[in-house]
Amino acid sequence: MRRPSLAPATAARLAMAVIFFVNGAGFASWVSRIPAVRQALDLSDGQLGTALFAIGAGALAAFPLAGRGCAVLGARALTVASTFIFCFALPHPALVGVLSSFAVTLFLLGAASGAMDVAMNALAVEVEARVGKPIMSSLHGMWSAGGLAGAGLGALMARLDVSPAAHLAATAAVLALGAAAVMHWLPRSEPRPQAKAEPRFARPEAAMAGLGGIVFCAFLIEGAMADWSAVFLHDSLGTTAAVAAVGYAVFSLTMMSMRFAGDALVARWGPVSLLRITNALAASALGLALWSAHAGITMVAFALVGLGVATVAPLVFGAAARRASRRPGRSAGQGIAAMATLGYGGFLLGPPFIGWLAEATSLRTALVLLAVLAGVIATLTHHLREPA
Repeated sequence: MRRPSLAPATAARLAMAVIFFVNGAGFASWVSRIPAVRQALDLSDGQLGTALFAIGAGALAAFPLAGRGCAVLGARALTVASTFIFCFALPHPALVGVLSSFAVTLFLLGAASGAMDVAMNALAVEVEARVGKPIMSSLHGMWSAGGLAGAGLGALMARLDVSPAAHLAATAAVLALGAAAVMHWLPRSEPRPQAKAEPRFARPEAAMAGLGGIVFCAFLIEGAMADWSAVFLHDSLGTTAAVAAVGYAVFSLTMMSMRFAGDALVARWGPVSLLRITNALAASALGLALWSAHAGITMVAFALVGLGVATVAPLVFGAAARRASRRPGRSAGQGIAAMATLGYGGFLLGPPFIGWLAEATSLRTALVLLAVLAGVIATLTHHLREPA
């Protein structure tokens, strides 16, 4: 008896979920082995910081190129190509033996990941249109789930003393096979050649600038939480190292949970109300936590901050893609590339800026900026309304 096949829209959604999982799991797998690679190369803090900057530079360089690639090749073709290039590049930073080669491989890995990020989000917008209901938030939830799976596997491999090269090579092979198994379910995506009269760098409309402000603030908050949440709990509030580590875990888990629930909440409340309420709560809770300096209240605040920023990327990327695709000679990928560039800029800027501000004042005072930025997001949410 022949098994019933998946409906095209369902199959496409499943394939996109796998692609998002692959990107999150691959990147987290690499991050989990940074200490071991650093030890193998005998890098100082400064050398490691310089090398890791290359991965961000690679992503930033790839964003605009990938946006144009979506227009020329189509989002599906670029998603397929960038996924396999990303898997191929994943183990290479662990295979080199000198700092210069290490930085080059990180730049290439960052570029592959950045191109894949733009392409898969652009294709996800097209799949969402075919499905006929919100799916972007749950797809980003799959990225978060992949990140947790990759980090957990990396911790296990480190505990078993498996070399980073062997671990990352095996992980890349498995992820590539998983992606290959679902690629045939991805829908066709037609190229959108550039119109001759369209300028290469167009001044963004006011609504797009508002979207850029939202994503910049959210990614800055996320980057600062990654680097400073545990430090604040341990150094400023005097918790143990184990309790301090729980702080970022709470933030990450609530962010992932909100992404899986986000599509249903968007369908019920709408993107504007959802983002406004969650970020107003985040700003209020974080302000209260910093004023009270109480570890328990701070944990609750970190959870609410995770809820606030969780749906920013899927909502903003989706809105930017739809608006860019309506403009002559532009593609969804170019809208996503613009937002990704702003967001990643905030992610890179957040941690050092909080550090500089903490040096001038205190970490407790510096983190007030994150509460302010959550409030800014809440005031900018009207830019998510679809223009007539």
